[in-house]
Amino acid sequence: MTRSQAFRKSARKFNSRVAYFVPHSFLFAILLTFLAYFLGILETHQGPFDMVKYWVQGVWDLLSFAMQMVLLVAAGFSVATAPASQRVLRFLAAIPSTPRGRVIFLTAFTALCSLLHWGLGIIGGAFLAREMGRRISGVDYPLLVAGAFIGLCAGNLGAFAADPLVLRKAAPFVEKAAGMSLNAEPPWGFIPLAGFLVGVTGVVGMLGFLSPEEKEATPPSSGLLARFEREDRAEEISIALEREIHQKGKLPFGVWLEHSRWPVWLISIMGFSYIIFWFYGKGFTLNLNMLIFVLFTLALSLHDTPMHFLRSLESSARAAHGIIVQFPFYAGTQGMLASSGLAALATGWVLSAAGAATYPTLLYLHAVVLNLFAPTSGSAWEIQGPLLFSAAQTLEINLARAVQAISAGELVGNVIHPFWTIPLMGICGLSVRDIMGYCLMAFVLLTGVWILCVNFLPV
Repeated sequence: MTRSQAFRKSARKFNSRVAYFVPHSFLFAILLTFLAYFLGILETHQGPFDMVKYWVQGVWDLLSFAMQMVLLVAAGFSVATAPASQRVLRFLAAIPSTPRGRVIFLTAFTALCSLLHWGLGIIGGAFLAREMGRRISGVDYPLLVAGAFIGLCAGNLGAFAADPLVLRKAAPFVEKAAGMSLNAEPPWGFIPLAGFLVGVTGVVGMLGFLSPEEKEATPPSSGLLARFEREDRAEEISIALEREIHQKGKLPFGVWLEHSRWPVWLISIMGFSYIIFWFYGKGFTLNLNMLIFVLFTLALSLHDTPMHFLRSLESSARAAHGIIVQFPFYAGTQGMLASSGLAALATGWVLSAAGAATYPTLLYLHAVVLNLFAPTSGSAWEIQGPLLFSAAQTLEINLARAVQAISAGELVGNVIHPFWTIPLMGICGLSVRDIMGYCLMAFVLLTGVWILCVNFLPV
């Protein structure tokens, strides 16, 4: 056995060992709830029922975001199961010719999709991973799905480098803390751009290297393949049913309307007209709502009739149920963290230990830890922003460097957080435990890259 083969075997063993200890993402959410609850009582001296109230008040904070994620998965599922989309997915899956090439291609593909929008990375990476896993023999399915998720997170760091959105999120807190206005589009992107390029190259190379020989690869289970086949057959049955109905001749008006093409065509024309208006006026700028709208319009146009479109959404319920159940628990944990003062206390610990030389690193690590309890994008600014920026000013740390350290910690922390795997796992049919070992390896690599970047590269 060569050294490289021994290293790959050790990596697979490490992933299996981690899987032994990692619970389902729903249990992880419950355990985080308990941890935040008891820390709030012990460290901030809140009453037991006060923590319960903070938890319940927070439960409802992510309802709109949860609905957005459900719609994203439903619309993406509908688009991906359309016959035209299936042909595109099969074409993309066939481009790489070796198992290692497939892992590299998928990770890079997801990272590039995430440059446009992280939601696009979730949908594109998940369905391509699923297609590769079921159609191509010799590929390691858990590693493939891990590549889709890690590529999503690494690519999202590139979106942070290319788009001033992160700085616009931070600007109100910088202004509150430092009493100064922060330009929303300054020339400050070198650190995140370098981190993105080195980080993506690193994780793509790492996952490609870890790809096992065909005989050692773990394929999708027979039960999972059967589920994918059932979903395919459901689409084929739906198409056949549409043809059968149209061949029956005269139909009741309501049934004829349900299976007519013109309602879908008209609503699709309306949708595409707004999409053209949006991109013409704003350039290629996507927010989450617009991405969902684009996917729904595409899904309508690809499925011909209202009933065909609705049937295409039925299978998406399996992929979306985890979002519906788990997001309120994470929101409740975030509520306890903010309302009890636990987040402010943790920030105080960072400030007391920090010096000018260590502050960027501590900011990064603090954002990673905070992200475990409050994983929604932007929570770092709301919970810790004013205090941290005031300290940065006191220590004479460049504010843009502080913004970059917090943003990088928040985004890299997503690599090891089950919260962001929920839609991906629902589509691909795995559990977070199947990929967490690989995610931990990628997290260590990306953390090393970003700590070097935020400390030593010029702003």
